[in-house]
Amino acid sequence: MPRYLPVVLKEGIRMARRARRVRRDGFHQHKGTPEETCKAIIDRAYDKRRGYFRVSTGNFCEFYSRDFGLSCEALQELGYGERVKSTLAYALSHYESAGKVTTAIDPRGVPFDYFLPAGPDALGFLLYAITHTGNNHLAAKHNEFLQRAIDRAAEEFVDPKTLLPRADRHFSSIRDQARRKGACYDAVMIAVIAREAHRLGFRFPYKEHAVTKAIIKAYWNGTYFFQDLTREPIVTGDANVFPFWTGIVKNKRMMEDAIDAVRAAGLDDPFPLRYVSELDAAREKTSLHIVNLLSKDYESHSIWMHLGLAYLRMLMKRDADAARRHLKRYGQLIRQHRTFLEVYDTTGEPFMRTFYAADESMVWCANWLVLTRNGEDKT
Repeated sequence: MPRYLPVVLKEGIRMARRARRVRRDGFHQHKGTPEETCKAIIDRAYDKRRGYFRVSTGNFCEFYSRDFGLSCEALQELGYGERVKSTLAYALSHYESAGKVTTAIDPRGVPFDYFLPAGPDALGFLLYAITHTGNNHLAAKHNEFLQRAIDRAAEEFVDPKTLLPRADRHFSSIRDQARRKGACYDAVMIAVIAREAHRLGFRFPYKEHAVTKAIIKAYWNGTYFFQDLTREPIVTGDANVFPFWTGIVKNKRMMEDAIDAVRAAGLDDPFPLRYVSELDAAREKTSLHIVNLLSKDYESHSIWMHLGLAYLRMLMKRDADAARRHLKRYGQLIRQHRTFLEVYDTTGEPFMRTFYAADESMVWCANWLVLTRNGEDKT
């Protein structure tokens, strides 16, 4: 029996019960404007007793390295710096006690992996959060543990011949249910580990610029990034957002081309962002995890808000007016549902299946607050 199966079953049962409750009672609703709703969500997401930010107060009422890394800068900018520092201290302490960096830490404080062993983004986003919120002193406090985690990442994730993700292994990634071969997203996270390890004074055998060069050579086709090493000719959201969101790829023309490809594929319609278009979801050769049978299309052409917010940070540099229109649409969704939902179906309605209901009160909404404030039209 796969070692992750008990966790998946336990989490799955809890989420199925919540889905039944949501179908009966609806989502928890907050009062006030979209801005007030988001501030209330952020306050509720913080576990005051244990001192850390949870992803949500619904399905993922626990710490996820990826989700915290995506939101930490916005939380810091909104004035939650002490809580950000406390969250990092909480995660590092529990990870060190477990002897490894995992995908998540459950509500009891037990680190665990979901579906597959933790991939490079668990460590990558942890290091990213440390450096991008100015908490380098926490890395110094956990110096020996983090160096071991970085050494392990180099051995487990990286093909030393190509500097890309090992194609003979599958590990957790942003699109967990898709079994991809050397995903571009994972390659970007290896480059993030290389960069942040260097910034923090840790040893990592591969240089950021060398990994970035390998990424562009392997995945870039002159118009967009392929999602993995099979180089299947389809445009995917994560592969064309995170090279630029992370700052690993800095070429402005490439970013503009990638955004144009995303828009041409309809990944931002009716609002951003899908992993893959409905047409490409039907024909892509990437196999999906068996769990997809219980939540069909969850990670294919459904519309993901964390991915959309990352995309809008990019789009603000390419087409600020379009970015503002999407942010306004997000605001309308917040006002309509009185919460910030995780994922919508292909028609723009809250994602709902028999055993799964879209998560709610997502801490990601911090990014919407910051993007909306910083993107206000001053003319």
